[in-house]
Amino acid sequence: MKAVLIVEDDPDIQSLIATIFSMDPRFSVAGLAETAEDALEIARQTQLDIIVLDDRLAGALTGVEVVPNLKAAAPGAKIILFTAHADVQARVVKQPDIDAFLLKTDTGELLPRAQQLTNMLSLL
Repeated sequence: MKAVLIVEDDPDIQSLIATIFSMDPRFSVAGLAETAEDALEIARQTQLDIIVLDDRLAGALTGVEVVPNLKAAAPGAKIILFTAHADVQARVVKQPDIDAFLLKTDTGELLPRAQQLTNMLSLL
């Protein structure tokens, strides 16, 4: 089973993302974090496969700022930057630790992208 960390400070969006991943029994939500700092703590304690990360979070760090630290804490995890702000994409296009960028308007792409990043599409 692939472990997912959802880093999102809006409880409704957190719930939506968790529901999306519950549609594929090969994924399990291993943690929910509202801040980058909480995400780092979970990443250090849990073996993660996917991190769904918002950029604008509660707390001192943004999602983009915490990416290198998340990758260090969970080097095998694929990071999907999932944000409502299209302008963020231009700032992160050269960020090698971000494996995918999706806008929150593209929720239908979240599960297929996670499956692709974890090489599960070939198993369908």
